[in-house]
Amino acid sequence: MSLIIKHKNVKRIVFPAFLLSSHLLLAQQVPNDSTKISTKDIDEVVVIGYGTVKKSDLTGSVSSVSAKDLAATPAMNALQALQGRAAGLNIVTASGAPGATANVTIRGGASITQGTEPLYIVDGFQLDNALNVINPNDIESIDVLKGASAIAIYGARGSNGIIVIKTKGGKKGKTIINYNNFTSFDTLSKKLDMLSNAEDYVKYQYEMANLAGRTAQWSNYFDNNLAPETPGFHTGVFNRIDERYANTSTLDWQEKMLGGSGVTTNHNFNFSVGTEKTQAFVSYNYNKQDGLLDNFSETRNSLRANIKSELYKGIRVDFNSVFNTNSLNGGGAYSGMKKILLQPIIGGTRFSLNQLFNTQTYGDFAALDPSYDTENPFIELQASTSNARNRNFVANAGVEIDFLKNFTFRTAGQYNWRNVKSTSFSDENSRANLTDPTTTGINGKIGNSESYGYQITNTVTYNNTFGDKHKINALIGQEVVYSQSESNNLTLIKFPFPNFGLDDISTATVSDKSTDRSSNSLLSYFGRVNYNYDDRYLLTATIRRDGSSKFGPNNKWGTFPSVAAAWRASQEGFWQNSKITNVINDLKFRFEYGVTGNNDIGNNLFLTTYSITDYPMNNTPGNPVYVTSSNLGNPFLRWEEMKTTNVGVDLGLFNNRIKLTSEWYNNIVDGMLMSAVLPASSGYSKQYQNIGSMRNRGIEFTLNTINLKSDDFRWTTDFNIGHNRSKVLSLEKGRDSRTFSVGSNRAGVVTYYATVGEQLGEMYGYVYQGIYTTDDFTQNANGTLTLKDGVVKPATGTPKPGDIKFAADNEAGDQFTRKMVKIGDATPDFIGGISNNFSYKGFDLAVFMKFSVGGDVYNATKHSLSPYALFQNVPSEFGTNFYHLIDPNTGQQTMNLARLKELNPNEDSRLWSLSNTNTQTITYPSSYYVEDGSYLRIAQLTLGYSLPKSFLRDIMVTNARIYVTVNNLATITGYSGFDPEVSAASGVAVTPGYDSSTFPRSRSYVLGINLTF
Repeated sequence: MSLIIKHKNVKRIVFPAFLLSSHLLLAQQVPNDSTKISTKDIDEVVVIGYGTVKKSDLTGSVSSVSAKDLAATPAMNALQALQGRAAGLNIVTASGAPGATANVTIRGGASITQGTEPLYIVDGFQLDNALNVINPNDIESIDVLKGASAIAIYGARGSNGIIVIKTKGGKKGKTIINYNNFTSFDTLSKKLDMLSNAEDYVKYQYEMANLAGRTAQWSNYFDNNLAPETPGFHTGVFNRIDERYANTSTLDWQEKMLGGSGVTTNHNFNFSVGTEKTQAFVSYNYNKQDGLLDNFSETRNSLRANIKSELYKGIRVDFNSVFNTNSLNGGGAYSGMKKILLQPIIGGTRFSLNQLFNTQTYGDFAALDPSYDTENPFIELQASTSNARNRNFVANAGVEIDFLKNFTFRTAGQYNWRNVKSTSFSDENSRANLTDPTTTGINGKIGNSESYGYQITNTVTYNNTFGDKHKINALIGQEVVYSQSESNNLTLIKFPFPNFGLDDISTATVSDKSTDRSSNSLLSYFGRVNYNYDDRYLLTATIRRDGSSKFGPNNKWGTFPSVAAAWRASQEGFWQNSKITNVINDLKFRFEYGVTGNNDIGNNLFLTTYSITDYPMNNTPGNPVYVTSSNLGNPFLRWEEMKTTNVGVDLGLFNNRIKLTSEWYNNIVDGMLMSAVLPASSGYSKQYQNIGSMRNRGIEFTLNTINLKSDDFRWTTDFNIGHNRSKVLSLEKGRDSRTFSVGSNRAGVVTYYATVGEQLGEMYGYVYQGIYTTDDFTQNANGTLTLKDGVVKPATGTPKPGDIKFAADNEAGDQFTRKMVKIGDATPDFIGGISNNFSYKGFDLAVFMKFSVGGDVYNATKHSLSPYALFQNVPSEFGTNFYHLIDPNTGQQTMNLARLKELNPNEDSRLWSLSNTNTQTITYPSSYYVEDGSYLRIAQLTLGYSLPKSFLRDIMVTNARIYVTVNNLATITGYSGFDPEVSAASGVAVTPGYDSSTFPRSRSYVLGINLTF
């Protein structure tokens, strides 16, 4: 499909409709001055490594997000504000809990087993976890560096991409004071449909107990402890259930635990003051978020101050400091929604609903069924508490001196310090004390860690123009980065009393203690040359040489070069003199290639380390001895390298009313840093080696449009979409795959494979084919059953109707042998976001949506809700549609095929029975739990109103805006879990799309105000 645009200066031009979208420019005529390129677009500045460049002169692949884009999102941190707003950047929050971490990757990351987190540069200095540390209100712009030309200048740390953050500073002119406030009310965005009818629940429990041989335990709880030997017990059990539990109220645990409202309060204050020579900026932010669960909260405080000044002509100084604190309360030993969803919904004949909710019933249920493992979450949240307190201080300063002609020298340094104290305590009502009062009892943990680091950077920049057409910008530099950390941890058990908690640990027993200390350093030399001829031909060349303490003496140093070129075809004379410039006013082609590295591994892995232990002699302890670790050092360990190629096109239409950027990239990682298994004869179990290679290849599109523009009304659209495909090219010699298992049998387990020739994120397990039905068997004269010919045989034993059926995986195609096969692919086909912004006089409306197409999710939450213990609840999907083996007339199991067919209408659509066989089979990783994770989310809807200037003038206010926002308004998806945007597994990039009972994401309603004085 194409769109034909006519203009009086152009005969006829045809464009692909997807470039323009169906709504563009249809409401008004293209202005006559469309040949004039917007000055703002030409002068827009992008922050790159150790400098800035006009966007028009950019040769590398960079995505930019402005302060205006970030300000549109009331958020606890910049991670939340940045989601979906930059092509190629994928941010998946681990859960909806306050302070939840996020997995951040650029173009798929560059490693299988090592870190894939981008490098964060804030105001020219490295700062770990910056998006979670920096107050989003302090950010001026964020530039995501993706191509070789942009990231190679950071050498050893650049292969996972760079996120460059520029913070706000003081402005010349009068003092400006800003105050921003918002209050958010958070509610549960979705509830899972769990069995809620009392009769259905008790009948389900009876069938499970009867098949497990635990009818007496069922009766103890549901039937006044009536003895199963009592005449008529079984034949009358269903009648007694109907009489006793008809119209009985049930307990909605989701509503009780998560049905309230969490409140978030944010206050942000800053002021800017400046003269021609000196500018200063100070800001303070306070943010308090209460989670939907009791005792879950996060409190943040951030204080920032910076100043820059021209002391003398050609001599400039700057100073920037920030101190922030973060207190995270994760009340209770929360281990997932499983503990809430599986809770009994009635108290039977033993508890009232009030007692069921307010009593720690774990001991009662576990005594009746040892498999019961879900303690009362309400009591546990009170009995077990935890807190993590983070304090960060960062200060940096720099001096710039202009010398000779066109030369500038800059020296700058940064110091950063971080302290984390974490505590947890479980009192007498906790599960730990109930299950193991003698060995563990009342217990707690104390952890302290402290780290500091510094960075010193020296650069010399040369900037000159020759003959009006030749522009050269050259940079050379030297840098040193050092960091050191230490930690100690204490595990305490058997407190005799809970009264003082961790305030008095003298009465407790020390169960475990540990200390750790490590450091690493990086020494670098780098250079870059930018050449610009007549704003038409652009060339960038960089080189960096890094030496890292993480590698042995044989391979400490690595060299990382890159080259990039761009051609601005729209600046050529033949283009400028053509009528086509009335429509296509900017066209640039870019190409870049380079090598970057990755040293994101632990310290001292090139060494064989030792630890001290006690070796009793003559049954007498107290003899210290050193033993080697299980990891054999590797002095030949070297850099992990990524060779990256990027081809890009930048297009501007109709006075840049339409701007399109398209990218194609090919990243090949070689010498991946992975732990290799060693033969037992070596005396060691593993060794880090440079083994294997992988590739990430993809395309990205970013489209920015001004759809309508008049004196009073404006409508703009920002759209981005990215596609990435990884491929494992090689692994260690003699091996074509590596496995990564996530989860546990009862919580939901799945295996991911990294296989040569395949992409990452592939899930392996068994193919679910429904259940065995009566049509699969022949009834023998003696009542036994025989499986018909051609029906898949199970791995072990003899099946019966209602048993889970898995696809055959042997050569003959007639038996299931538990051979792992591919059951899902967690990598999305496309991810992206679209933002529409409208303004009319004083009103503004912003609608932001994000999407993911393709990509499976392993619903381990659903897996963990499969029946395996008495008294636990199940999803309605199962509780009302499981395969019945108990005949209500007899209260006992029947194997009569005709009767089973009567009890189970629509057999083919039913789920498995409650037999003991299935209780074990449900622990298998199965395609039944794999679901399509595609979604379209209306992530944010904001309506604001700015008060008239004439009114504000009388009250000494420059600007005033009030707004309402709804976050996570709606999600269109076929996924049955809480949220398809999930990443519960952490640590490696090969295990995405795993949903294991994570804290659900909330919907929030926000009221806010922005004031400028």
